Amino acid sequence: MPHRHTTSMFPDTARPSRPRWQLWQHWQHWLVAGLLAAGIGGHAAVHAADAEGDVDWRGQSAGSCQQDRAGQAALSRIAQQLQAQGMALQARCHGPSGAWRVEVTVVDGLKASKVVRGPLADGHEVDMGTPAGVPLAAASVDAGGFSPDVQFNRQWLRTLMAQHRFSNLPDAWWHFAQQGSSPVSVAAR
Repeated sequence: MPHRHTTSMFPDTARPSRPRWQLWQHWQHWLVAGLLAAGIGGHAAVHAADAEGDVDWRGQSAGSCQQDRAGQAALSRIAQQLQAQGMALQARCHGPSGAWRVEVTVVDGLKASKVVRGPLADGHEVDMGTPAGVPLAAASVDAGGFSPDVQFNRQWLRTLMAQHRFSNLPDAWWHFAQQGSSPVSVAAR
């Protein structure tokens, strides 16, 4: 087979030392900062900047949870705890209520099976009966008619969050406020 000569745009001594994805992350932060400084991008720019973190601090509008550093620190501790259990935490500030929208995703189904119940496919949400962030009547804390696995998972999440001083709001299993904060009251839907 004939030898093909390939050329590179970088001579051997000038190749970047980091993989392309790391270079993109590096430049992505500068791009986001530039867009924010120019007043462009808003939510999309914040989304790109937070893409690499374990906990997502995004919000729909300014709410009390976005300024709550103690709550953010507590959520970081929860994320670390869940990571060791094969799960990942996403917590978004729900701007209209000033409370947190919490979602738990399976990262390692084998580890997660020691803690939660139900189908545990990697990359999927832990089964709570309804999707996180969707204001349905079935999402309320006192909604019934769910499998024992869903009931167990909802109680597990309430207990986990309570250990870190978060109270479950009655409108949804995914809606939490840090104890001592004063989120806007949310009517059950």
